[in-house]
Amino acid sequence: MRALLNYVLLPTEISDFERKYLARMNRVGLVFFFAHLPVFVAISYFNGMGAISALLLTCAVLAGPTFAYFTFKNPRSLSLVFGFTAMLMGGLLVHFGQGPVQIEMHFYFFALLAMLALYGNPMSVVVAAVTVAVHHLMLWLYLPESIFNYDAPVWVVAVHAAFVVVEAAASCFIARNFFDNVIGLEKIVQARTAALDGRNADMRLVLDNVDQGFLTIDREGTLSAEHSAIVEVWLGKLPTGAKFSEYLGETNAEQGIRFELGWDEVLEDIMPLELCLDQLPDSLDIGVQHFSLSYRPIMNGEELDKCLIVMSDVTAEIERQRSEQEQLETLRIFDRVLSDKVGFLEFFRESDSLVERVATMQAELAGESEPDFTQLKRVVHTLKGNSAIFGIQTIAEICHEMESKIIEENCLPDPSVLEALQQRWVRIGKNLQALLGERSSHTLEIEDAQFESILTSVLERRPHEEIAQSIADWKLEPTKQRLNRIAVQAQGIANRLNKGAIGVEIEDAELRTCPNRWSGFWSSFVHVVRNAVDHGLETEDQRADAGKSSTGTLALKTYLDSDDFIVEIIDDGRGVNWPAVAEKAKQMGLPAENPQDLTMALFSDGLSTAVDVSETSGRGVGMAAVRQACEELGGRVSIESQDGAGTTIRFRFPQSTMSPNAEERLRSYRS
Repeated sequence: MRALLNYVLLPTEISDFERKYLARMNRVGLVFFFAHLPVFVAISYFNGMGAISALLLTCAVLAGPTFAYFTFKNPRSLSLVFGFTAMLMGGLLVHFGQGPVQIEMHFYFFALLAMLALYGNPMSVVVAAVTVAVHHLMLWLYLPESIFNYDAPVWVVAVHAAFVVVEAAASCFIARNFFDNVIGLEKIVQARTAALDGRNADMRLVLDNVDQGFLTIDREGTLSAEHSAIVEVWLGKLPTGAKFSEYLGETNAEQGIRFELGWDEVLEDIMPLELCLDQLPDSLDIGVQHFSLSYRPIMNGEELDKCLIVMSDVTAEIERQRSEQEQLETLRIFDRVLSDKVGFLEFFRESDSLVERVATMQAELAGESEPDFTQLKRVVHTLKGNSAIFGIQTIAEICHEMESKIIEENCLPDPSVLEALQQRWVRIGKNLQALLGERSSHTLEIEDAQFESILTSVLERRPHEEIAQSIADWKLEPTKQRLNRIAVQAQGIANRLNKGAIGVEIEDAELRTCPNRWSGFWSSFVHVVRNAVDHGLETEDQRADAGKSSTGTLALKTYLDSDDFIVEIIDDGRGVNWPAVAEKAKQMGLPAENPQDLTMALFSDGLSTAVDVSETSGRGVGMAAVRQACEELGGRVSIESQDGAGTTIRFRFPQSTMSPNAEERLRSYRS
């Protein structure tokens, strides 16, 4: 019984939607009832039942719902009144329709019961059913002709009642389902919305507390409103309806443009989706913070619908990697110092001046409207090459980044990159100072043979001038020492370029040069060595195919020719590709008519026959730098090359440039 009452009786709460719905239905119902008035008068008139009486009776019945409509506040109560009124209207129709079709008029009761289901209130149907039952029973007893057009027994009334019960049960079922699933839909939506809000609140709690950035974009690249809170901490407030490329561009314009172009390729759907997503920006630097970006497609069938962008702060990981890299470099520096302290200190002094020159040049060029980056490119390229040779990869990578900016975009590197270069170089200097102490700059090392020679000269009481000249020579650098150092560098370059072991032959003629005067040339000379190994010497397989020994060979020479000092490098590689040099020279607008033109072109800025640019070569800067260093010492360069047989590059200098004469070197020591 309780379950039946709970089914028939609606919950006491009336939602806004139900109130509005019932107000509309009650208004329609009242109009519907008043529409009966002319119909009943007409039926009564044609059936001889008296039009006036029909008018009065119908108005009397209409008084009740009209009064209730304007006074009742509860719309459900009004629907109960309308259920009662509907059955009275049915009773009037049967009464006014006395005659041959009076029984058929009873169908109207069933039609009204069915229509009452639209109120969604089973009690309205119950009230109507009780009303029609009482109506039939009372009138059957006191005014049977008002119901039946024949002398109907009581069991006929019972049959009518049975049909009413059946239809009333069906109408109650329809009314309750209509209430639960239509009129009560607002409650269902509210309940589901509350559940969704709860889940959204949980999700929001997650998004507000995760240390990863989550954003979603649609096919047009437009950002959705939902995102993790950390995103706005990193990138600033998320603009409504903006595209991700614009949002990203506010922090990093270059990456914003790159994303926009990459997303266009995603939408073109020409290449595989995974490949297009891989080409989107995968990193972002904001000040000292570093972030990674990854993209996860959200598909609708086989079509891209949305894309989830995951942003992670990888600053700590990158700093850890940098720290490990710097520690490894410190170990390499220690190993270099142990094996060749003089050579490394010379590299450090030269590179120190190069770092200073880079900073000075960048400051000067920043103030020019049409800056010429030629000298800056050469200095950066030289610093990069020498750092790579001595295993200081962090400096080489920073220089490569600076070089790319200068050459590819024809503009100065960002000040932060220069600052990173200077800071890293300072740390290298501090590590070196901690390793060597004050001895790094005030110690002069001599070989045993030099010591024995000077000691013998003293014991034999040779002239002071001769002994002084011998001691002064200690500060001159033997070219053998320099060539030996270059030989080690060449072998290291060959290993990095997978050229295998190479042989290096050295002839020095026991010559010496002034280290201060020649440091710039020897620093740039490394570019020639690198080109010889990279472009000249073939791989082991290529040499075997050409019928050569598997081991490539370099020859490094210094000697005197009349009044000239010669520095020479010879390789037994493939030779210079002169047609390629000529083609490249013509593209650059350089003369390319004779061997002299081609030699000058080969040592020009920007000319390179390399297919790919790497941290080793391909910029066309190194050879121009070594030519400049050669000319600053009054020298000139020439090339002899034979296809498939090798190349000789010869630098010829006046002998007087090797070092000041003995008198000049001793002058500063005389009192």
